[in-house]
Parts: sequence; C-alpha cells; structure tokens
Amino acid sequence: MSTQLHEGPLRGLRVIDLATVFAGPSAARRLADFGADVIKVERTGGGDGARHLGETDGDDAYYWRLVGRNKRPIELDLKQEQGLEVLLRLVRTADVLIENFRPGALERLGLDPESVLLVENPGLVILRVTGFGQDGPYSSRAGFGTIAEAMSTLAYTTGQADGPPTLPPVALADEITGALSAFAILAAIRHRDLTGEGQVIDATLLDSMLDVVGPGAAIAHRTGVSDQRIGSRLWFSAPRNVYECSDGWICMSGSADSVAKRILNVVGGEALENDSRFATNADRIANVDALDALISAWTSMHTWRDAVQILADAGAAAGPVYSAEQLIADEHVVARGSLAMVNNPDGDGELLQSAPTPRLSRTPGAVRHAGLSRGASTEDVLSELGYTEQEISAMSDAGAIGPLRTHSG
Repeated sequence: MSTQLHEGPLRGLRVIDLATVFAGPSAARRLADFGADVIKVERTGGGDGARHLGETDGDDAYYWRLVGRNKRPIELDLKQEQGLEVLLRLVRTADVLIENFRPGALERLGLDPESVLLVENPGLVILRVTGFGQDGPYSSRAGFGTIAEAMSTLAYTTGQADGPPTLPPVALADEITGALSAFAILAAIRHRDLTGEGQVIDATLLDSMLDVVGPGAAIAHRTGVSDQRIGSRLWFSAPRNVYECSDGWICMSGSADSVAKRILNVVGGEALENDSRFATNADRIANVDALDALISAWTSMHTWRDAVQILADAGAAAGPVYSAEQLIADEHVVARGSLAMVNNPDGDGELLQSAPTPRLSRTPGAVRHAGLSRGASTEDVLSELGYTEQEISAMSDAGAIGPLRTHSG
C-alpha cells in the first residue's frame, strides 16, 4: 500500500503497535483514527489473533477489519537479528511503542524499556498492557479481559437476581483499557513535548475495569455489604430497567428526579406523579417492584416505537432495545453517520464500521481504510527506513520479515 498523507490532529505522530488482539491494538486504532501513523508489527507466519476471531470478511475477520483499520501492517521475526534491527530502526523514528507481552518478555527479546528503548529514543512513550500489571503477585498470570470483568465485580453484579454471574458479550475490558490507554499516551506525549522525556505506561485490564465499575468496593469497605445482581435495575436510582412492549423492548432511566416524574406522569398522570410511594428517589427505590409493575403495564399496551415517542415528547429518558439489524436502520444513527461505510481494499466491497468518536469540530477523525492483509505495508515501511530493494528481498528470503506482498491501493 502506498504511503498516504495522514490528516487529523495526531498527524506526524508515529506509533509502533506490537500488541495483539484487542486492548493494545484498540489504543493504537484510536490514535490512528485521528491521524497517527500506526505501524502494525506482526509476527511472521501468524499475524494478530484478531485476524482469526469470528466471522470473516475475505481472509480476515471482521474484528480485524475494525481494530486494524488505518494501520500499516508489516511482518517481523523479532527472534532474528535482522528483524530486531528493523524494529530498533523503527523505534528511533517513533513517538510511541505499544506492547502487551507478559512481563519480562520484552526484556528477553533484548528490548528492555529503560536500558534499550529509552536509550535509543529518550522521548519514546512505551505503553505496556497486561492483565494485572508489571508487578504484583498475579503479574505473571495470563491476562484476558474476561478475567478482569469477573474480578472487577462486573460479572458478579450483572444478571438476574436468581441467575448466575454474567459476563458481557463484548470485549468490554479490552475496549475500556484501549480508550484509557489512548488517553494516557496523549498525556505522556504532552509531558514529552514539555520536557523531552519519554516514559513507560503500565496499563492493566483489571485496573481499567476497577476505574469504571463504580463505588461498590468503597461501599463494601465501609459497610461490609457487596452489591448483588438485580437485573437491569440500579441500586441507586429508579425507575431504571428494560420494559416489554407489545412488539419489543424499551429502556427507561429516571436518574434525574425531574425526569422520573415525567415518566410517572406519562404512565399514570398526575395521580401517579404525586403518589407518596414515588415522591423521592429513595421512595422509588424502596417501592421499585410496584413502580416497575405499573410501568410494565403501560408499556405492554404500546408498540416500542409509540412508547419511545410518547416518552420522548414528554421529555422523559427512554430508548429502544435494538438488535444489530435495527441499529443500522435507525434514522438518527443514519443521519449522523455514526456507522459509516469505509474503504475495504482487502475485503468484499465497502464495510460498515463505527465512525471515529468523539467528534472534533476542526480536526475530526477519519477512517482511511479497514484493516489490511498481513505484511501489506512491509516494503513501504522498510523503504522509508532506508533499506534498499535488495536488502528487503534478502531479509524476506531469510525469514526476518514476512513474504513480500505489495498492496496496490
């Protein structure tokens, strides 16, 4: 793939993405969406595991098309001297390096952050993503998002009261860690720009989940009582649940007292709005079974579209519970371009993906292309580093880099 001009607020920022599957690559993808030149380094002969997860689009999975978008993939064998030298030459040109090996693996490759990487490039920002961190009793354990979701209390508090703990059906811990890590990288780049100093970021899946699950740990520490599973309700606010309509489901939230009263007025008029059982949030929580029964009786008499429209017209907070098919047809999602068709040069035509978010008024993010095939940019990147065609060909023959497969596009 020929080098393209990178637009966006992060243009000029070079990122080496050594990580695999989701959390580290998710951070890199977010930087790429806003203009960073992300060079995706994959091992020869295998590639990122995200290429092989779930339904495929051509030779690669839809997951890869998303997490690999806007990146330039190259293949290196870091256990060969020539492959390692290519990486070190890249490091000297880079602003950021992202890895998610187990603690100690980077050092065993001869790439110790303090004694090698930051010597080669003192301004380098190094993101290290693991399940549990670079130190601590669990640091050597395999770290997956599933484990973090379970240990963080998310699974314990998710599900119906009479059901088992429930894990999320998406890579939640990885995506949260990716978003937080992208923020941390930019904070470290700001420090680098002010001082010239690079640094190491120790990001973990578990710590990232602890950052978003709320004050459950603080409450348990103070009271000795843990949150329990209560389905789609909240311990601290009512009404909040999913409610069945005549042809589907909707959700409601009354976290603001004024909004809760609007819901009550829609469901039962002034009599219900002024009912002493539901006068305050504390009252509504204490009488939540009765409250949900009244709301459910109302929603059951309406289609989901009508229920949402009536509540929206009243200024209440409600929305549909969508399937993927319903989501892509939603008029608001379509009007805002929240899901956008992106260039998919290595797949079957264009591909629908989430648009870069949040939206910047002057320098918005953009999707230049979906995730490319393995090694699509190897020749381009090595040429930029000063390697000749003969040197590149020789390294490919020796297995230090992947097979040459020039991508036209």
